[in-house]
Amino acid sequence: MEHVIRVEDLRKRFGTIEAVAGVTFDVRPGEVFGFLGPNGAGKTTTIKILATLLRPSAGRVWLAGHDVVREPTLVRQAIGIVFQDPSLDTRLTAELNLRFHAMLYGVPASVAERRIDEVLAIVELSDRRRARVSTFSGGMKRRLEIARGLLHTPRVLFLDEPTVGLDLQTRSRIWEYVLALRRREGITVFMTTHYIS
Repeated sequence: MEHVIRVEDLRKRFGTIEAVAGVTFDVRPGEVFGFLGPNGAGKTTTIKILATLLRPSAGRVWLAGHDVVREPTLVRQAIGIVFQDPSLDTRLTAELNLRFHAMLYGVPASVAERRIDEVLAIVELSDRRRARVSTFSGGMKRRLEIARGLLHTPRVLFLDEPTVGLDLQTRSRIWEYVLALRRREGITVFMTTHYIS
């Protein structure tokens, strides 16, 4: 497949506000694609359309060969997503958060066990698997969210502002994880950021 994501003249309006104004781009398989822009530029809106959470007002979008409007279920099976805002259940352990995600995505129990071990190792949280997420630092929570996004072996991983609110050292470490997981998992990474560096 030449492009894992193809976007043609994408537009999204909320009443009189045009949040996305005619965006066109392609993303190749295995690429780390950076979507750079200031807050309010439409980055998160674009990701929500690509992830089938919002319908576009105009334009066409394909992900993994599937039309996001006509084939949303197939698109959802091909993606993992780490939202800008935290979405972990902090009352649960890291392992239970991952098990719940595996159940939602229909990952068989035998496969889920192996994948939980693998993704916790990738983000260096194996030793904290039975700890409540409420005891984690911000960087650890972000790493666990990345692990959760990888659990069901997606073709595309969306990272929406994955380092927002993190200190410089933790931010740098997150980027190292992203590059390592791309090499190890062979996935396409689509990330948004407002950090020019």
